[in-house]
Amino acid sequence: MGQTATDISGKYRTLIRRVVWGILLTGIVASLATLLPLSFYISQSQERTGLAYASAQAMSVQKQLQHYQSIAKQFASRTQIRKALIAYSAGELDIAQLVQETRDRITDAAAFIPNLVAGVRVTNSGEIVAQYDGPASSLLDAKLNLDWQQLRPYGMHYVTVDDDLFISAAAPIVDEDKRTIGIDILLFGPTEILDIVRELNTFGQSTNFRLVNSRERLYIEFDQVSNQLKQREFGSNESFYIAAYGNVPFVYRDTSKEAPRLHYFIPFSDSAWGLVVIHAETSVFGALVTEFASVALVILIAVTIGAWWLHKYSQPIIRAQLAQHRQLRESNRKLKLANTVFEKAQEAIVITDNSLIILRANKAFVQLFNIEVDKIKNTCLLAFIDDGRMTNEIQRQVRRHIQKNDSWQGEVWYKKPGGQSFPALQTITPVRNNDGRALQLIHIFNDISAEKHAQERLQQLALTDTLTHLPNRFAVLQHLDDAIKRTNLSKQSCALLFFDLDFFKPVNDTHGHDVGDALLQAIGPRVRECLRSSDIVGRLGGDEFVILIENIQQRSDIEKIAGEVIVALQKPFRIGTLTLQIGASMGVALYPDHADTPKQLLKIADAAMYKAKEGGRNQFCFAE
Repeated sequence: MGQTATDISGKYRTLIRRVVWGILLTGIVASLATLLPLSFYISQSQERTGLAYASAQAMSVQKQLQHYQSIAKQFASRTQIRKALIAYSAGELDIAQLVQETRDRITDAAAFIPNLVAGVRVTNSGEIVAQYDGPASSLLDAKLNLDWQQLRPYGMHYVTVDDDLFISAAAPIVDEDKRTIGIDILLFGPTEILDIVRELNTFGQSTNFRLVNSRERLYIEFDQVSNQLKQREFGSNESFYIAAYGNVPFVYRDTSKEAPRLHYFIPFSDSAWGLVVIHAETSVFGALVTEFASVALVILIAVTIGAWWLHKYSQPIIRAQLAQHRQLRESNRKLKLANTVFEKAQEAIVITDNSLIILRANKAFVQLFNIEVDKIKNTCLLAFIDDGRMTNEIQRQVRRHIQKNDSWQGEVWYKKPGGQSFPALQTITPVRNNDGRALQLIHIFNDISAEKHAQERLQQLALTDTLTHLPNRFAVLQHLDDAIKRTNLSKQSCALLFFDLDFFKPVNDTHGHDVGDALLQAIGPRVRECLRSSDIVGRLGGDEFVILIENIQQRSDIEKIAGEVIVALQKPFRIGTLTLQIGASMGVALYPDHADTPKQLLKIADAAMYKAKEGGRNQFCFAE
């Protein structure tokens, strides 16, 4: 009897030890299984977040550099001073006349670029046509004495003057045959680049910013102490960085120093330059190890207490009830958390059955539609849909997608009780039973009206000339391309009337740019008086305008319209207290008689305009 009791006791103690060790090892394995993926996830998340911040900073810097390049291209494309350079290349002007013709105009244009330090225009053979200072020339501590020829092959580059670094932008000047006949080189101060990097710096003062040129093995570093850009060359121990930088965003972990550092490299498109953000890596592994040790200690203590409790009282049922109580408490906590997320979410969340009858909606939904809570339940969600935009066919497509997939996302138009419609970005997720049948649907959406309006506004600005509010060059080419497509279907023809203003330059030189701008703004309304409502008037730039006319019945119709426009533009313009009189020379090109593409049609009409101008101005001429 005593031996049996001893055996039972021994077996019971062995069982307790095995239970203790099993629970302890399970806890350790579970902790490690949580620790290692969590460490990897946090490290990857840190890299993705850092790369996203670096990408935003690189985009801002690149946009500013592209803005500088765009300014240089605008200088190079200015019509009058470009024509003077073309005349010089053709031998019609000597260098002195070219300098006289160019210097004042290009200096006046430079005065409106706030961050411009200096600039120069040179011919294709290297002769300096105009060298001028910009509004920010005070940034130079010493007289500017640069080898401008050294910067000619570059688009975007840099110049170092007395240890201060400046950004240079070069743009070729081309003639009508796209041959380079000269180049404009502009020099900009570093203040705008510094402001962008300083304002976007979310990493802290220990972060380094570098503009890297992998082709020339050098970089420009943002010095946060002196608040300046400094040119530096890669040292022997840093040359391997260049091999790591490709043409896609890249994260490199440098462990060569005591404190590991992360290098986020964002390349600039169509350039050898890129932005590198370097900051110390935040180690999370040590903190996780500490947490693991704490958890292991807690597990050990809990197992010891549980083993003692089991050994002394042998109450497994009570322990099971306690475990069940803890599980229920955790479940209640999760349910409360889910309910808090549901009610506090900024997006409208609606739970419906499979027939779209509303079972529950959160506060954001109530506020969005300004409706009482008791009027929502058991109401069909389709009652809030704008059925004019969400047809039955679209609804059937959404249902078929949800049946085959776990979710659907797209744009849905809703209508408020007052009748106002608005677009929403909506996600629909089904809740299925064990058989895979959708029992409920979770709808999450928010109003995206502001985003759509902003997108439409940006698109409108991109297609409109900022001075005259007429369609710009890009919009004119789009309209012309659409007109050609419609003409091909209708088997009719369309006409492009290209004209520029005669004697506009004396007005600009005598009365100033403000009067000249006001005169350009008056051209569109004057011309529209001679046209049909379907005809389009656009401005290409400078004093060059175009008229697009479709559905032409006969050539005499175009001759009549062109003559009326020429006569209308000869009539005096009242600008403030001034009475101004100008004229216009016009070239006319027809599709498909003279060209097949919008650009060719524009070029041929331009050539016809010059023929009209050579024939005595204030007249129009058809392309041959």
